[in-house]
Amino acid sequence: MWKSVHYSAAALIVLAVLCGCNGFGSGNATQPGSTPNVAAQTSFRMLGNIGTPFVATVSDQRSSWVLQGVVPLNVIIANGNFPARIVATKLTNDNALLSVEVISGFGVSSISSTFANYGMVVGSLNGKLKAFAPPASPDVRFYVNGPANGVFNATVEDSTTAYVLQSRAPCVIFYDSPNNNSLTGHVDGLFNLVSGASGPLAIDLNFDGALVQAGGGGTVTVKIN
Repeated sequence: MWKSVHYSAAALIVLAVLCGCNGFGSGNATQPGSTPNVAAQTSFRMLGNIGTPFVATVSDQRSSWVLQGVVPLNVIIANGNFPARIVATKLTNDNALLSVEVISGFGVSSISSTFANYGMVVGSLNGKLKAFAPPASPDVRFYVNGPANGVFNATVEDSTTAYVLQSRAPCVIFYDSPNNNSLTGHVDGLFNLVSGASGPLAIDLNFDGALVQAGGGGTVTVKIN
């Protein structure tokens, strides 16, 4: 089955096809051939003092996710229904820096920072989200760990649509409404560590809060159903 493939930009490095090419070329495992150009995917990047813990709510118009993490962390929504918003709160009673950058295409579109005890940062993209959406159901997350700032390529897909992206580890990818919210539909991810980065990737695929598959190495495939 031919799948529509969406080309996206995440974090600091952007796939070359976004510069005007149709189709991903020989490097794409799905071999889509020719697909229309789409807007660069926007992502959130949590920065500040290394190791600063935070809790965040991320939402687009359809779904929302609650995430606990530490700085640094990249956050991507695949198959998002924008606008989207992130609200993150420091979990420490100190003056450690916590920032959220909204990355759109090739650069930073906005930034919010705090040094306050238990301070809060907010980031919005593609307009103003009036209210947080209900929790994602199913809640599908890819957790990507690897060498510090290691760059990886990924294709994440459900039964009909694939999203090709590039980002840096550590990263979490939320897949919004896979297979029209089916609890039994197919979801998978193919991850490749970019040549030159040292150390393997470690991928966890979570479904509704449970770890369903984990993998590690330079090229990793994880899937549900």
